Amino acid sequence: MVKYLLLTLVLLFCEIAVAQQRVKITGTVCDMQTKKPVEGVNVILQDISRRIIYGYDITQGNGSFSISCQAGPDSLSVVIKGFNVREQWQIVACRSQQIDLLVEFERVKIKEVVVKAPSVTRRRDTLSYMVAKYLDPTDHTIGDVLRKMPGIEVAKSGEIRYNGRAINKFYVEDMDMLEGRYGIATNNIQARDIAKVEVYENHQPIKALQKLAPTDRAAINLRLKESAKGTWNATLQLGAGYKPWMRNIEATTMYFGRRFQTLNTYKTNNTGDDVEQELTSFYGGLGSTLSILGVHTPTKPSLDKKRYLDNDVHTISVNTVTKLKKELELKANAHYIHDFRTSKGSSITTYYLSGQSPLVIREQTLADQRNDRTEVNLQLNSNTSKHYLQEKFTFSGEWNSDLGRVMMGDDRVDQRFRLPKITIRNRFHNVRQFRKWTLNFNSETDYSTQPTTLRIYPMLYPEVFDTPTDYPNAHQMLDRKCFRTQNRAFTSYSVKRWNFSLNAALNARIERMDSELAPMNARGQTLPTVDTMRNDIYWRKFDLIVGPGISYRIGEKFNASLYVPLDFMSLRTEDNVRGKTDKSDDLIFSPSFSIQSALTVNLKFSARASYQENIGGLYDTYSGFIMTDYRMISSKKGEISRNKIQNYSASFSYGNAIRALFGSFDIRYWRTQRNLMYGTTYEGSLSRIESVLLDNNSKGGSVNGEVSKRFDGISTTMNVSGGFNRSWSEVLRQGKVMQTTYDLATVSFGFASQFTQAVRLDYDVEYSRSRSNIEGGDQLEPIDVVQQEATMNFIIKKKFICRVGCDYYYNAGVGGADRNMFFLDAGLEYNIGRMAYSIEARNLLDTRVFNSASYSDITSYVYSYKLRPASVMFKVKFSLR
Repeated sequence: MVKYLLLTLVLLFCEIAVAQQRVKITGTVCDMQTKKPVEGVNVILQDISRRIIYGYDITQGNGSFSISCQAGPDSLSVVIKGFNVREQWQIVACRSQQIDLLVEFERVKIKEVVVKAPSVTRRRDTLSYMVAKYLDPTDHTIGDVLRKMPGIEVAKSGEIRYNGRAINKFYVEDMDMLEGRYGIATNNIQARDIAKVEVYENHQPIKALQKLAPTDRAAINLRLKESAKGTWNATLQLGAGYKPWMRNIEATTMYFGRRFQTLNTYKTNNTGDDVEQELTSFYGGLGSTLSILGVHTPTKPSLDKKRYLDNDVHTISVNTVTKLKKELELKANAHYIHDFRTSKGSSITTYYLSGQSPLVIREQTLADQRNDRTEVNLQLNSNTSKHYLQEKFTFSGEWNSDLGRVMMGDDRVDQRFRLPKITIRNRFHNVRQFRKWTLNFNSETDYSTQPTTLRIYPMLYPEVFDTPTDYPNAHQMLDRKCFRTQNRAFTSYSVKRWNFSLNAALNARIERMDSELAPMNARGQTLPTVDTMRNDIYWRKFDLIVGPGISYRIGEKFNASLYVPLDFMSLRTEDNVRGKTDKSDDLIFSPSFSIQSALTVNLKFSARASYQENIGGLYDTYSGFIMTDYRMISSKKGEISRNKIQNYSASFSYGNAIRALFGSFDIRYWRTQRNLMYGTTYEGSLSRIESVLLDNNSKGGSVNGEVSKRFDGISTTMNVSGGFNRSWSEVLRQGKVMQTTYDLATVSFGFASQFTQAVRLDYDVEYSRSRSNIEGGDQLEPIDVVQQEATMNFIIKKKFICRVGCDYYYNAGVGGADRNMFFLDAGLEYNIGRMAYSIEARNLLDTRVFNSASYSDITSYVYSYKLRPASVMFKVKFSLR
């Protein structure tokens, strides 16, 4: 492994060394007899000995070619090859020039031809992965194949990364129908329908901004086979199993045409499969609802969700896109989720204190969580090189209803939580380009209402609130309404390689929060709320942002940009309970500088530095106490938080299609200065969180790298990654400031290999070490964690597939035999025509509880979580095509 990493580093540094000068050779290839242009001929640039290839191109319809390479020896050999074209070459000087070449055709007698296409090819900034080179009978959806492609990483959440960075677009035949919910595509489009997966490096989705707003993120595009275009396909899956009695039903319809696409799904199960996950938008969007109130739930284990998720879920997703004109699209997306989850676990939480014995809290926790969520999006979109238009309307509704129970020795606490939320949002974006001028206007406006309630039976600390004995319970109400609008415009003017822009923005955020914490009796009646337990806050923030920007660009090779915005901010907070009004008018300076450079065709570099100041929001300004869960109350005393943040980062990315070798290296540093500290005071198991005016700092850095390589000869993709993160921060507990350090080091290795036509092996191992320290105090023992996953597939005549999987977990923070955990799965699959039959057995060792340990700042957690029992599931799947 070490030799392999050293070889990769040598290749990277070699490419940097020769990237200072480039040679561009252009020309045409014509038929010697007819003088007509010849299309499809390979033109290769090599050294005179013809051992090293510096570049290549394929002639276009007019016979033209263009090859760029780094300056090398004094002379180069231009070689012409092609089907029934006589091979010839010509010696030229190593300098930029134009060459016109003549070729002769010859008859070629072919006895036997075996064509082996490379697994990945590059054409400028586009990489093409040939799906057939990675596909085997065990792959069902395109997501299964993506996981085996070098340079592409698919997280368990479904998020796709290329060379360590999240993608910014996911297309099917260059149409973005799913608006970030691309898990619907990766988990439902059949792998056999995809011809190739394309990666667009440095992809700017808005064509009119491609030269003005470069990016270092990539996009993925699925190219369908001809047989899958313009035809309907549908799949239906029925599954039943035991223990407990289980169901798994899925229905999918899809159509991909040139002007119309649709992908629709209905899924329901209670087997632990998290189908809700594929409806997550990785472009951002509204996301799930967050609230400072909530039921205390067991800590989720670091396992695949299928091992512990006790669920009952229904999801419906409808997605369509229609091309009204060549570049004008109309999209519609609608989703509904009903999810009921039950969890059970226990925990030991240790809070380390300065100069005192640690505080240890032992809990047994049960929770039932019900979530109903719907979202509808309608969007009109036009995207040309001169004009971009987006009009998008979104409606979202969410209803949460949670129950929880916590037992602490002889004490038992029940919790009930309700949260309905409605959000309406509109986004308008318009870009126009006029020769050297560009105008850009972007507006986003939304309104949301979020009333929440939390009830505690009984309240464990009546003496804190001085409540009568016949009102033993607590009722926390919090009602929040928010109006937000962000409007940004900029104009730019280009002069040769320079671009000058002027940016302006007008933003407003208006919020209202009412909260009451009151004693409650058994009939649900409450006493009048005292002022110390009430909040009625009006919060308003206006921002007028003006700033120039300048960028310098050399084609696609280099781009540097500087943006210097000035934010004239006006903040007003009214506390109607305490009759207090705070006003603040500030001038905030937030510059940023970035560089992007294509050092070679394969090697790219980017760096960024930024400084910004953040002002705290509504939840940072309340003075009345709020009970956020059964043993935690907080008050921020109405002070406004101000954070000054510095960020610095640099990264290299390498993608060599010829060698099928990909890698990335990132280094980051950040530093934050704050005027407030949020201190915790423990009174038994009750936590009081209050803000204190006290300057404090935190900082951190990280170094991460990864390498992936495809070996076509043995049909194997290998991945190696590792990183180290360290952060320094100050923690306020029991009125004392503690300097803390947190370290995390990780190393991982994995491969997916089909050694023979009959055997495929997938293996992943990850090691991590975490450690927390208190300066001048407790030095906590490091926690070593090892996770291994191995799956062996035996393929018999491409119809029968026998699968055996084993997972192993080791956690040094857990005592005794529980630090080693094993899981065993098995399955059998039979495919015939359009039908697929499978039987799957999970957790054959019947492991019932998962134990683990972890650190968070200077708090340690040891927890256990109830797992799903051993089970067997039988499925039948039918495909229309």
